Amino acid sequence: MAYSAIILAGGKGKRMGYREKALMAINGKPLISYVIDSLEKVVDNIIISVRDKAQGKMLDSVLPGYTYAFDEYENTGPLAGILSGLTVCRDDFCFIAACDMPFINENVIKLLFMSGENHDAAIPRWEDGFLEPLHAVYKCKPMIFETKKAIRNGEKIVLAPIQKLRANYVEMQEIRKIDTNLRTFININTPEEMDIINKNV
Repeated sequence: MAYSAIILAGGKGKRMGYREKALMAINGKPLISYVIDSLEKVVDNIIISVRDKAQGKMLDSVLPGYTYAFDEYENTGPLAGILSGLTVCRDDFCFIAACDMPFINENVIKLLFMSGENHDAAIPRWEDGFLEPLHAVYKCKPMIFETKKAIRNGEKIVLAPIQKLRANYVEMQEIRKIDTNLRTFININTPEEMDIINKNV
């Protein structure tokens, strides 16, 4: 079975001072390149979801050869990027990740794809019930249907369509067997966090 992945890169990077987060560097290498390196070990196709053609052109100049998807809706948060990416995806299942998660573990991705079989989604769940919907596997058709419906209803949060899916929630105790320190879920939101990462890698 072929698998795809969508990297959400369309955010404006407000907490990063409106800099292009995907291209901010760890040890001289763009954040998004770390994500791509992990994904390419598992999936057959990578889709980079961006906010508009201008951003897509800029990223394509640095990261040529990938499929780019463009937001069709404004002011809908990550749902627009998820929908645009899923719409161009040609495979049945797709892993969705944010562009600011440089330590994604390839074996965690494999676990999520396996856990998504016979379900509409496989979503990591913390002990307190918190979900990781932007580090999860989705069956494309039902997620497209529910995301479109959520956007029509004025929803902006990713949990809105997920609540309607037949999801398999993958507990952190299972993921810790693969990624002991759960580095796969580290994301970088501020310049201060970027500085800390650069000092410790």
